[in-house]
Amino acid sequence: MSSAFHSHYPPPQKLVENRTSFAGDDAVFSVYDTFQVANRVELRSTSPMYCGMISGKKVIHSGEEKSFEFVPSESLVLPPDQSIYIDFPDAKMDEPTKCITVELPLSRVNDIVARMNDMIPRSKASGNWEYDSAHSVHFKNTASVDLLIRKLFHIFTEEHKQRDLLVDLNTSELIVHMLQTESRALLLKNYRNHLTKNGLAAAIHYIHENLDGPISSDKLASVSCMSKASFYRYFKNEFGVSPVEYINKVRVEKACKLLVKNRMNVTDVGYELGFSSISHFIKLFKEHTGLTPKQYQLQNQSQNQNTQLPSD
Repeated sequence: MSSAFHSHYPPPQKLVENRTSFAGDDAVFSVYDTFQVANRVELRSTSPMYCGMISGKKVIHSGEEKSFEFVPSESLVLPPDQSIYIDFPDAKMDEPTKCITVELPLSRVNDIVARMNDMIPRSKASGNWEYDSAHSVHFKNTASVDLLIRKLFHIFTEEHKQRDLLVDLNTSELIVHMLQTESRALLLKNYRNHLTKNGLAAAIHYIHENLDGPISSDKLASVSCMSKASFYRYFKNEFGVSPVEYINKVRVEKACKLLVKNRMNVTDVGYELGFSSISHFIKLFKEHTGLTPKQYQLQNQSQNQNTQLPSD
């Protein structure tokens, strides 16, 4: 993804969080480059801020949760007037740590919330769409979010005749992704507490408990106490992906853990996760991670060994 983020912006004025900004009508797109190791650098905005990692690694410290690594193809949404503090453990002159941000006025976010409630309403049990202006959200990008960020970068940094219109359309799409991701993160974190009240929570619970076998749309609709059509519509509105796409994503995430932490072989992992065809499992895994299961296992085991301290 990082190769798509090169443009003719000015030489750096400083070595830590050198900022190059491009302003639209009501959004500000910035590219931050850091060229040397640094610790506890503050980032704060008076508006909701989307952050996307492009290259390198950051360690994020906030008051909400334990410190966590922030790496390429991940996103972080910061609420207004909340500071985070950032470490740059790997930044170098020839390999800078690069991040992009999009600052969005709160009024714009609230306008999109209102439109989503009109056009893609959530189920009654889930309530209305809302923007959580008190908490940050950290998530792994989907392919569509990665593509959207590349588009925004080129729209802001290149000359387009319809620049303002394209900025408006694409930042609106970014806000929709942000809201759906916040909703998904909250529901997934607490779904076990809402099994009897929220049909989607019951469906999520069923998926996570039955990854070792076939999971049909008919069964998920039944578990959620909805018709098949209603279940599909509400699920897609809530999570931004279809039930099948979500199931595949969860299976690949669990496969990653089994391959590295449990050191299971590829065939056993495939069957453990309900795949009748190992070739299909390998193809799906590569679509999500860019690597075959074996390549992923070898790469991550090698990294783990390199980071272990030598024994006495």
